[in-house]
Amino acid sequence: MSATSAASSRPTGFVGSRTSSRGKVRAGCLALASMAAFFSSFASAASGVVLEYHHVANDTPPSTSVTPAKFEAHMDHLADNDFSIWPLPKLVETLREGGDVPERTVALTFDDAYASVYDEVFPRLQDRGWPFTVFVSTGSIDKGIDAYTSWDELRQMEAAGVTIANHSVDHAHMVAQGDRDRREWLEDARANIVDAQARLNEELESPARLFAWPFGEFSPPLQRLLADLDYVGFGQQSGAVGPDSDFTALPRFPLATGFDSLDSFALKVRSRPLPVAEAEPASGVLGPDAERPVLNLTLEEGPYRPETVRCYIGGGPAETEIDESMPATLRVRPTEALGTGRTKINCTAPATDGDQWFWYSYVWMKPNPDGTWYSD
Repeated sequence: MSATSAASSRPTGFVGSRTSSRGKVRAGCLALASMAAFFSSFASAASGVVLEYHHVANDTPPSTSVTPAKFEAHMDHLADNDFSIWPLPKLVETLREGGDVPERTVALTFDDAYASVYDEVFPRLQDRGWPFTVFVSTGSIDKGIDAYTSWDELRQMEAAGVTIANHSVDHAHMVAQGDRDRREWLEDARANIVDAQARLNEELESPARLFAWPFGEFSPPLQRLLADLDYVGFGQQSGAVGPDSDFTALPRFPLATGFDSLDSFALKVRSRPLPVAEAEPASGVLGPDAERPVLNLTLEEGPYRPETVRCYIGGGPAETEIDESMPATLRVRPTEALGTGRTKINCTAPATDGDQWFWYSYVWMKPNPDGTWYSD
């Protein structure tokens, strides 16, 4: 069926054998008990939310910034509503091991190690006693660019308990193969990760083996490379993380001007992972001639109704069809031809056992018409 407009509270923009009658009653009771146990298990299944910030400043690009006042409002919301703020490594390890994660658990991350992370974020979160993670592109720090923190500042933060992690050497579009053959391309990607970790190891005491994909761009060959190197990876596609998430490209909610309202923030930090068993195609990298690519999602059971899933692209509804038989299949297509660059699909559904939303995102990446990669 085609997507329809959502209710005003919906997040947008983003995105056998025969028995006697007595036996039937008993079987029905057992089935209901089993179903109740299943939904109870699903409802309590461990999950958390990872937030992603870049700049926290008044004078930096709005597309990658929140103001200090808005950041403080976000943190106040977490404090006032009894959220648990966990270190990112703890959340990852607990989910991978199938441990318990309290409801309303959040991890805070900051990409690129901009100066405002040290000047604005560090003192504010130190005052609250809250952990956070900084993903560092080492080349920018080595160049001593004023817009970024320094190694001394990163060492100060690490000594205070901040997690420092890998964001590559040069923050390149790693999915762009360009004129390189496949082997050279993957060797360059490996070096970009390994060399960055070597610099972190040289300058710091114990940097984490966590990796944030530059620009949130990744593809299956790169994900396999990251797994071979034994890293956990993070993208910039929206959604909560759970034990069944892909640990080479875990979702995070990006926060920036225009996507940082408190109402939107409150929905995001309470979200749960939409149980997507399979996404086809596995890669969001497109050719330059792609216009309206189709995304097919296979959805598993859970405390939501498949017919309530809605998908959005660029703030408007996507063309959506769903087969509600379980496992449900969802077909998502843009209503217009995609432009060059990244285009995010956000699919959401209200929970039937609470006031949260299930959330899943997917990113299309389309090069320039001549096949070269776009710039940011």
